[in-house]
Formats: sequence, structure tokens, C-alpha cells
Amino acid sequence: MNAGSTSFSAALRKPSGGAMRPKHVLLALWWWDERLLRGIARHGAGHGWILDTRVRFANRLPIRRNYDGVIVFSGRDATLQRMARAIHCPIVNLDQHRPVPGACTVCCDDAAVGQAAGEHLLACGLERIAFVQMRSRRSKSERARFAGLCRAALAAGIHAKAVAIKDLKRKLANTAVPMGLMAGNDEAAVEAIGMCLEAGLTVPDDVAVVGVDNFPTVCLHAPVQLSSIDLNLEHWGQRAAETLDSMMSGIKPSIGNQVISNAGVMARASTDVAHRLDPRLAKAVRYIRDNFHRPLKISELVRHVGLSRQSLQNYFQMQLHRSMHQHLSTVRIAHATQLMRRGDEGLARIAQASGFRDYQHFHRVFRKLTGSTPSAWRQRGVAATEPEDDK
Repeated sequence: MNAGSTSFSAALRKPSGGAMRPKHVLLALWWWDERLLRGIARHGAGHGWILDTRVRFANRLPIRRNYDGVIVFSGRDATLQRMARAIHCPIVNLDQHRPVPGACTVCCDDAAVGQAAGEHLLACGLERIAFVQMRSRRSKSERARFAGLCRAALAAGIHAKAVAIKDLKRKLANTAVPMGLMAGNDEAAVEAIGMCLEAGLTVPDDVAVVGVDNFPTVCLHAPVQLSSIDLNLEHWGQRAAETLDSMMSGIKPSIGNQVISNAGVMARASTDVAHRLDPRLAKAVRYIRDNFHRPLKISELVRHVGLSRQSLQNYFQMQLHRSMHQHLSTVRIAHATQLMRRGDEGLARIAQASGFRDYQHFHRVFRKLTGSTPSAWRQRGVAATEPEDDK
């Protein structure tokens, strides 16, 4: 593709008669991801858009200035933000931490990202959790993600700590293991894995690591395949495009940010802590992981492992600090919350897909583990809130 070309353009025929003219939409993004673009482009292709993505190749606005709409994510690039502000047309901003006057913000819930990572590490049975801080002064996004991680840890009676990436190797030498690390993005998580290995620690046996973005090329080719939070980028792009379309049609957006729920953790080897467990317990944990979605009974689990019920229960209590029933319920609820974040499928079907015998059982267990009903939890996850409400 040539640097001056327009990628992901909606294929349009020349309008004739009463056909509406095509809408020219600029993508002024500091950070690019094909999944985000796909969500925007899919909507644009069906609504008469011509997408201009030339900022992708050169950090400057193209010659054309008469746009019908702009989707901007300026990140740390103040110049790009100033240029986007200079275009007088409807604007959708994807960065809640850098507001654009007059724009509607469609953003990721950073606090929920941190909470999802914390819940995943806790489900691995870890009692020491830390956040890898990339810069000496954390960005607002990092602060929100760390706050979410702390919130999840505190719910389990654990205090999460932040450690600067430059100090991580030294800190690891003086830290008790096993422990869990969350990094603010996949690149930082891969760097953390490298430091763990350099310090003579194994991943995930000594240190379980989870990143953010679920960028396949990075996650699948890390020294240890990386578990990562999926930011639901395609849905994010689609929601941004839908919002901009409404604004270009003269519909005033609702007050407050539109917050996009993440799609949960894509678990890979970097948090597969079953490797560090007693082999008999690891066998049970893996069996639950592979069969939780069906009506699995504890008696079946006991037969599979080949221990007495009490002996296996003792292993769960000693190493995971929960009963077999509690672990099975935790795995099922974690799967259910991932499904709830990804779309609007009915709660009864989610309950069935997560291994619960009926919705009433799902409702009861969900409320016991989360302190909320499934419908209230989902409503909070999709509600539009101001950034301060989530920090």
C-alpha cells in the first residue's frame, strides 16, 4: 500500500439522482490497531463513508480539510490533538484522559481492565500481586488500570503494589514467589517476562504475567505465550463509528462518556500456574478448566484424579485456599463475565454456556462471588460514566 493511499475506504459508486453524497471521515490516531480499524470500516462501508487513514503513514493531516467527521486518538501527541481540534466538524474522541472540546468520547474502561487482570491473577491462586509501571510518572491510563487492579486485590484482602519497570529485576530478587504481575500493555508484559527469566525465575511457575491489548503477534511470540486482556477493539471501533454517524446526522450525543467493556482475559501459558501445583492438584485444575462448561460433578473430578474426595479437597485448601466447589464456581463465573463483556447474549444462555444447571443457580452463585446480580453487573459494565466515576 502506498503511503498516500486511503486504506479501508468504503467502496462507493458515483451518486446519482437523489443519492446522498459520500461522507469523508478522517482517522487521526496516534495508536493504530487493525481490529479497531475493522470496526470503524465495517460501519463506514455500509453508510457511505470514505475513510482517510493517511495520518497512519505520516504524523500530519492530509491536504484535504473539508471533512464531515473525525475520529481522534491523540495519545501523547499534542501536535496531533491540536491539528484535530482545528478541524471544525463532528468529532469522536477515543481517549478519555485527553478530552477534546465539543467531541463525544467513546473510550475503554481502564479501571475495569485492571480489575479483570486482578481477578484473573487471583483466580490463579496468587496472593502477591504487583503492577509494572512503565514511566516514572504513570500515565492517567496506567493509574486507572492500577486502581482497578488494587480494587480486585483488596476484595480478596490483598494489597497490590506498583513497581517501576527499571527497578523490576532488582525487586524480583528480593520478592517472595509465587506472585502475579500485570503490565499496562503487552509490550511491557513481554519486557517483564524477560526480566523474570534474567533473574532466574520461571514464568508462570514463579511469576505469572498478564498484559493488555491481546495483540496476537506480541502475545503468541513472547518467550512464554502471554495472557492478555482483550480490549474488545472491533466493538470499540464500531461504537465510535456509530456515534460519529449520529453526530454527522445532527443528533446530539448523550451527556458523558460511552464506556466500552473489555472482553476479558485471553489466557495463555504465562498464567497457566497449574504447572507449579502438586501434579495431582494440577490434574484436577486442568480437568475443571477443560470441562467446567458442562454439568461437571465433584465425584467425577475425584474419579479422574484417582484420590479420595477428602485428600483432593485438602490439596485445594492447602494450595489454592478454596474448596473444589469454590474453584469450579470461580472458573464458571470468570467465563460468564467474559461472555457478558463481549456482547448482549441472554443471561440464561450465558449461564448454560458457563456450566450452570439453570439461571437461578447462576444468579445465586454470581451474587455470592461478586456481590451483585448478573443483570446489575452487566448494566454497570455498559453504562456511560464520567472518567472520574471509575477511578
